[in-house]
Amino acid sequence: MNQLGLDGIQIGIIRAVQPIGTIVACVFWGTMADKYSIHRFVVLLGIVVGTTSVGATYFTPPVTNSTTSGNHTAVPTTQPLNWDDSLGTFSVMIALSTVYVLFESHINPMIDSNVMALLESHAETDYGKQRLWGAVGWGGLSGLTGMTMDLYAHHHPEGNQFLPAYLLSISMMALAIIPLLLMKFAPHSQPASIGHGILCLFKEVKILVFFVIAMVCGLSLGVIGTYQFLFLNELQAPSIVMGLTLTFTCLSEVPFMYTSGRLIRWFGHEAVFSVVLFCYSLRFFLYSSLQNPWLILPIELLHGICFGALWPAAASFANKIAPEGMGATVQNLVTAASVGIGSGLGTIGGGYIYDFHGARNLFLYCGILCSVTTVSFTAYAVLDYLWRRHRGRRSDYLQIQ
Repeated sequence: MNQLGLDGIQIGIIRAVQPIGTIVACVFWGTMADKYSIHRFVVLLGIVVGTTSVGATYFTPPVTNSTTSGNHTAVPTTQPLNWDDSLGTFSVMIALSTVYVLFESHINPMIDSNVMALLESHAETDYGKQRLWGAVGWGGLSGLTGMTMDLYAHHHPEGNQFLPAYLLSISMMALAIIPLLLMKFAPHSQPASIGHGILCLFKEVKILVFFVIAMVCGLSLGVIGTYQFLFLNELQAPSIVMGLTLTFTCLSEVPFMYTSGRLIRWFGHEAVFSVVLFCYSLRFFLYSSLQNPWLILPIELLHGICFGALWPAAASFANKIAPEGMGATVQNLVTAASVGIGSGLGTIGGGYIYDFHGARNLFLYCGILCSVTTVSFTAYAVLDYLWRRHRGRRSDYLQIQ
């Protein structure tokens, strides 16, 4: 967006739409899919419309008061941006970004819900062993995209360096339609009342606690995803460090996703959540004291637990607590809480702290938040277990393993 000539305020407004749109999209599409049993159609619609909106951003005209370099690359002037000049570009970008978020946000939780339902008849495997291929694809294509962009820029210095990224993204999403059409969707029984099911769901303390954890982890992920590379840039990290950071991040997820089923069976959901929160705390404290940018690489191995262990545990927990016929709804509610509310707070609130207190203090405050959440949740889980054991009942968390 900066390449089009938009300023920081306009980019911030467009970014702020994303968490709001995620909440709306996940709640709406999740309930629609469960109410009318149209899961495949909803995912297909999301892929088609989302991919189209992404492709359309390539043709967005740059701001008129910016000088263009080649075709479709704008360099903003140092003068304050005139909103009259940039209104057209800003309007197109915020419209396309909104459409993308509203039609794409629900795809992952919808697929998660279906995979969870299908795996009930396949005891020989688990969700994590399926989900790890997403990490492999993310890491592999990130490197491939970077190389093709550099190669294209070398041979076509006057062209738009993002063209290879657009082509790869659209191609991969188009190809994703094939397995979607071939994928088996589990038989679905329509719930009597989705609204009543949601109300009953949130009457349970353990479920409210789980959604708080989802929001804290989403906030943490949002802060890291938005401000980690800005911090590395402050440390004057070479480009290879930034590239390897993504590589280490993706590779660290694979072993924990592969073993996530065993971890949940051996230790339970509550233990996994506690360890994830502790690792987020440690990760933030290490960020706040980082001086040598190369040391970010071993720190990023903690992402394997923070995301690789968390995602399967959260998806499994959501699947277990979902009322009959509301699997997609609950998975989407979890995404709305983490990616929508949590990540939104991390991105927007983190921006304020970053601007006025710096990256180190931002990471320090997040570490304190995660530490307090870790201690509070662990204490709650232990007391809940002891109370239910005293009454001759198993813990609510242990019941859903």
